[in-house]
Amino acid sequence: MKLSRSRLLLLAAALIAVLTIGAAGYRMASQPVHLRVAAGPQRGADAKLLTAFNRMLDLTHAGVRLDVVATAGIHDSDQLLEKGAVDMAVVRLDDRLPTRAGVVALLRTNLLVAVAPGRLKLDSLSDAKGRRIGLVARSPLDEPGLRRILDALGFKPAEVRLDVIQASDVVNLTRNGQIDVVVIVGAPSDPEVQAVVNSVAGTRKNPPAILGVELGDIDAGTPAGSAETIGDNAFPRLGIPDDEVDTIGVKTALVANSSASGPFRERVYDNAIKEVTRSLIERHGELARDVPLASLISAPDKDDDSRFPIHAGTNAYLDDTDTSWGTLFSDQIWNVVLIGGFVSSVAAAAVGFLTKGAADPLLEMLGRLKEITERAEASTDPAEAGALSRELRELSFEMTQLGYERRSSYEEFAPLQLAWESAREAIAALRAGHALDATA
Repeated sequence: MKLSRSRLLLLAAALIAVLTIGAAGYRMASQPVHLRVAAGPQRGADAKLLTAFNRMLDLTHAGVRLDVVATAGIHDSDQLLEKGAVDMAVVRLDDRLPTRAGVVALLRTNLLVAVAPGRLKLDSLSDAKGRRIGLVARSPLDEPGLRRILDALGFKPAEVRLDVIQASDVVNLTRNGQIDVVVIVGAPSDPEVQAVVNSVAGTRKNPPAILGVELGDIDAGTPAGSAETIGDNAFPRLGIPDDEVDTIGVKTALVANSSASGPFRERVYDNAIKEVTRSLIERHGELARDVPLASLISAPDKDDDSRFPIHAGTNAYLDDTDTSWGTLFSDQIWNVVLIGGFVSSVAAAAVGFLTKGAADPLLEMLGRLKEITERAEASTDPAEAGALSRELRELSFEMTQLGYERRSSYEEFAPLQLAWESAREAIAALRAGHALDATA
């Protein structure tokens, strides 16, 4: 089969165009999904954590990236999530979650840490009735949350004086007796919590006391709260407490909205959330080398789903026990198959279009054999047999080359062989001086 130069150039241009479109489509499909995440103040622990996590995603060539959005605080992050201005947010679970939001990962459990100077001989927060309590508030949620706890403990308004204080004032206020109990909400390993506890008046020989919180009905009255313990020697600088202390905690979580942009967008979005969950849970140890608080990251508890719904992408990760090569790279395999199939189909269609109407070499050779046979039969001059024989010999080489190029079977070349035999007999008869009777 021979194609004209113009057809070959057109075919090459079509193939290049298809390959270019396919490559561009694959490149676009393989670009990482960017998710906006509200993470509190720019210099806060959560913003630092997620910025470091995004660097890890970039280094590992993950299919998702995080664009960290700074906010005034956790409550503001929650509001941005509810408005749909961000895809994800760091929130505290005692704040109301948006209707379409689900938990992705638990970043840490914030404990109510109540500490009093050792000279006061207090053992529990209930002993602080009639005392002055100073709250180092790190979130707008801290004060109303503490008031609910005090109310559940049976504190009457006249029995407590609650003031919001600055961490830098703890030393003087506790030393001068202006504050009897300091309360801060956070993870004991958080440097800010450590600094506040270490600032409460006391000495190594007579250190401050970590006060227990007798839960009673508090857990039932605060659905977001949970019974927790402060481990012994949680504050190693002072060596306190010397035994575990019961308290109440509330979790800080990374949550995400559900996608509402159609099934394709939803699948892409859920896969991105699944990858975020996988990386956070499985690589939080590596992340903790840069941000120590990352060591507290854990997967959400599916048994707790009634209180805090889990995002569909995270659920997919928690339910996914198949980590085969095919599972891990199924999307990439699908992309290659899809684009490869598309390119092959277009190329085949282009070849079919460009070759449509082109002469079939077999039919052309049959026509030439018929012409040689008819000329041999019509001629009466034996001398013409030599020229016809040379023409038939050249045609024989062309037939052989075509058969080799096409890898043709005997059945495909049988008609040509019959026609060639007829032409050869006609030429032989002409050379012998008597033409064959074509009607015999």
